[in-house]
Amino acid sequence: MHPLDFAIVAGYLILITFVGVRLSGRVKNAKDFFLAGKSLAWWVIGLSIIGTNIGANSYVGAAGNAFNIGIAQANFEWIGAIPAMIIAALVFIPLYWKAGVYSIPEYLGLRYNPAVRVTAAVITSVVTVFAIGVALWAIALTLQTYLDWPIWVGIVVTGTVVGAYSIAGGLAAVAFTDTLQVCIMFIGGLVIVGLGISETGGFTGFAETLTRDNPNHLQAYLPADHESFPWPGVLLGLGLVLSPAYWCAGQAILQRTLGAKTQWDASAGMMFAAFGKMFIPLLVVFPGLLALVMKAQIEYPDMALPWVIKNVLPPGISGLMFIAIIAALQSTIDSGVNSTSLMITRDIRHVLIKNPKPENDLKIGRYLTLILLLLAMCTAPLVANMGGIFTFIQTILSLFQGPMLALLLLGAFTTRATPQAGLWTLISGVVISSMMLWAGMNMLYVAFYSFIYSLAALWILSFITPAHPESDLSKLTYSPWRRA
Repeated sequence: MHPLDFAIVAGYLILITFVGVRLSGRVKNAKDFFLAGKSLAWWVIGLSIIGTNIGANSYVGAAGNAFNIGIAQANFEWIGAIPAMIIAALVFIPLYWKAGVYSIPEYLGLRYNPAVRVTAAVITSVVTVFAIGVALWAIALTLQTYLDWPIWVGIVVTGTVVGAYSIAGGLAAVAFTDTLQVCIMFIGGLVIVGLGISETGGFTGFAETLTRDNPNHLQAYLPADHESFPWPGVLLGLGLVLSPAYWCAGQAILQRTLGAKTQWDASAGMMFAAFGKMFIPLLVVFPGLLALVMKAQIEYPDMALPWVIKNVLPPGISGLMFIAIIAALQSTIDSGVNSTSLMITRDIRHVLIKNPKPENDLKIGRYLTLILLLLAMCTAPLVANMGGIFTFIQTILSLFQGPMLALLLLGAFTTRATPQAGLWTLISGVVISSMMLWAGMNMLYVAFYSFIYSLAALWILSFITPAHPESDLSKLTYSPWRRA
């Protein structure tokens, strides 16, 4: 590493560690640790949401996927984000605030029953551990490509740094470090675009090379028989299921909106993030196409972005961009461990343990943050044989987001959905999703069909199982309709 790059990277790591330790003084109780003491402003929330989203999946993974399939990857930012983010800001965030909950599983538990709350928290927590492992693997690949570090060294170093500020400062440290990291990401991404186009003979030279050598990479929608991302699956599975479920029911994303100063700050933060997402495809898709045009010789597609950093950017700028990629991945890790420790502490422990002591939540949350990081470090190497970061993440999300979205929609907009119907629908929906994936069905269709099944099952089972009194649902639903 060039001495200037080393100085930039070292300065960044010292800065974020300092921020975490400095903010630790504000953490007096579990509310401070998990929800930043309800103190986050709209602009911090918006930038933190983008930082959490542009992580292993949407930065390194998206660049690798663009290396494989081209500009069709941008659909995961536009179709797969902005409409659902607007719905979340205007519809679901106000509902969660009205319910006064800490988490999405807590809302589902109030709307249905404690068993649904625990089941949703367990499913989400397990998936998040794998997502954290994905982020650790992505950082390890980056460090191996850029610094020639062994994979295990990158995993251990990253887990140690992220653990330091996440355990000390809680959600406040996560949100403020995310804000800093997003600013670095945007600067670094724009620099890559400018220098990358210059390296390939200007925009005309870049476009001509891409068109001549890889014409299929210019298709906005891939054929209906495409193995991974067929256009009907993108519209039905991504647009109608995975995207709304992620943005309207994802704990790691929505936790900072629940830690806002006011409901207005919460919704405004999500709208601000939606505006920022319009520019993300330029930052996450272009590096993959650039590596393709420059004929990068890489072992994994997910190495496309690290390869560009190492081979295109000059000293100083290279260090800045290296920080940007590490920052993006750290955002996935810190948000994941904080949100998962919240769900285990409150949504699992508070339900399963009789008379839990709330005063112990802070200590337990910090211990869980450490344990989750260690578990994720162990799962990180498993990602190597899963077909790429982006595909792996979307696959595990397709297992449960269809049933979760069905429970959320019918729970929020009708009074018909009943507690027992919700529990059986959630469990059976995940089982059916697993069976469809095992049978070889495309993950996007798995998400769509499991959602349709769950809607039908929840609606039908609610006719034959007892419902909540409608008076209990006044703060949990928008629906004015009575159960027939």
